[in-house]
Amino acid sequence: MSTYEFEENDIIFNIMRTHPNCEFFIYSGSAYFNNNQNISGAFSDNVLGVSNGYISLYELNVDRNSSDTGLIYPFITKDGSRSTFSTISTSNFNTQFNYGDTLTGSYPLSASITREYLNTSTRTHVIALRNTLNYHSRLSPHYQFSSSFGDKETQVVNLISIPSIFYGSSIDKGTVNLKFYVTGTLIGQLKDENKNGELIQVGPDGSTNSGSVAGVVLYDEGFVFLTGSWALDSNSIDYLSDPTDLQNSSWLFYGVGANDGANGDSTYLSASYIMSFNGTEKIPTLTMFARAPKGELNFSNNPTYIDHDSSNRPTTISTSSNSYQQQEHTIKNTISSSYPDPNAPFKKQVFITKIAIYDKDRTLLGIASLATPVKKAEDDDYTFKLKLDL
Repeated sequence: MSTYEFEENDIIFNIMRTHPNCEFFIYSGSAYFNNNQNISGAFSDNVLGVSNGYISLYELNVDRNSSDTGLIYPFITKDGSRSTFSTISTSNFNTQFNYGDTLTGSYPLSASITREYLNTSTRTHVIALRNTLNYHSRLSPHYQFSSSFGDKETQVVNLISIPSIFYGSSIDKGTVNLKFYVTGTLIGQLKDENKNGELIQVGPDGSTNSGSVAGVVLYDEGFVFLTGSWALDSNSIDYLSDPTDLQNSSWLFYGVGANDGANGDSTYLSASYIMSFNGTEKIPTLTMFARAPKGELNFSNNPTYIDHDSSNRPTTISTSSNSYQQQEHTIKNTISSSYPDPNAPFKKQVFITKIAIYDKDRTLLGIASLATPVKKAEDDDYTFKLKLDL
């Protein structure tokens, strides 16, 4: 078997960027991700075991019925290594568990967007992002935690959190699009048109405060801050789960029902929301060029490479009481001819079907199989491009 060493320019490392689209439709206390619905299976009404709008992080316990077959779960035995789950504090680990005890978790793990309406002094999530917001103020003064546009420590804030599993390394700038509907009519639309994080009201045409900044988006961290408090229409809706305190629609109430515990009267069901954006996924890619040089790799170990006709049996030569056998085989002529007889002139040719990749210790790392065998004659020179996502 012939082997060849990759040269310096035969291996290329690069990173491929992709921008998958994500869309959430929020209505009636539920969020729907990319219009996906729960799928029924053979053993469960919900194959993934997560609610609408959620992603199953590892897709474990797929189509399993907890009452019949039981669900798999993670577990750790407390021993000298003191390994534990990140959700168990050190103090609880030391006091509540003895050595030999089994610590268990649960599957499936899931993630979805979460909305928080913050109108009180208790706003730890906002205060925790103070430095991050101020850091991004170089892009826009609307990021500043405290400025002439308001103080985020005291003003009413609508905070939407997006887990990174939905967008990858960051949200793609210029792709954020928020739409606010009441009874099916678009009453407001925000876009980050300037790609600087400002969410500008762009629709509908001629709407109140059109062109104003209603909030900002943290692309890398996955947060949407909405502070626009102006009324988008004249409808009074129970956004606060208090029938005695109806509110006009504004960006402060965008996304009501997105895992925020909202449970208003029937009026809040008239509102629906669409939030869409593109993520940024960085995929490390390894490209390798495997070469089949001219005049080489023209012999095959495949049994069909030899002509096994009866006239090509090994020749035996005897000498006195000793004998030896000399095997002379004819290579099968696979050159096509326009006529059934005579055959075309003989030429060496093989059909390449697989390329094996080895490390420096000749340990097999992988095999690339060609969809269609490639015919190679002695005067052919081929380069095969192998691509691997890491």
